[in-house]
Amino acid sequence: MKIRLKLLILIAVTLLLFFAIFKLERTKVLIIESQTEDVKHTILVPEKKFTLSFIHSVEKTPVYEVFEITKDNKLILVETTFSSLGVGLPYTEDNGEFKNEHGQFKLTGLNREFTSIEMRVSPIPKHSITVGEKTYSLLSFVASDDLVKITAADRWMLVRRNYFTMEGTE
Repeated sequence: MKIRLKLLILIAVTLLLFFAIFKLERTKVLIIESQTEDVKHTILVPEKKFTLSFIHSVEKTPVYEVFEITKDNKLILVETTFSSLGVGLPYTEDNGEFKNEHGQFKLTGLNREFTSIEMRVSPIPKHSITVGEKTYSLLSFVASDDLVKITAADRWMLVRRNYFTMEGTE
């Protein structure tokens, strides 16, 4: 009986220490899923914001589309930035505010809602997703000319607690 009690106390202390160091946290992820092969990858999006970028097929210039993820995992296109005007690129304020900032055209206030983004990826447009400072080439997840579906979801993650932050110090 004493051995069981000691074992229970040891387990309780271990769990207490474990959860004093770690915590479960719900975070947003993007799911990159091949529509032709059984391939699925996830990308953490803790700030609920990411940029989808590619080279425009006609203008041959980069396009950056900024998305935010809602509570119910919708993808909201909030802003598009590009460096030339031409076929297939917006140029009016029909759906947002159009500005020229330092030679870059920016369309803000779009608020276009998607449940998913589907596209065919290839090396020519260099499709990528940027989250914070990290950029992921979609070709690192799927094969060239693959049809890809991008969705958002919630995931529980085990995260180390940070008791030693520099917030509030000068």
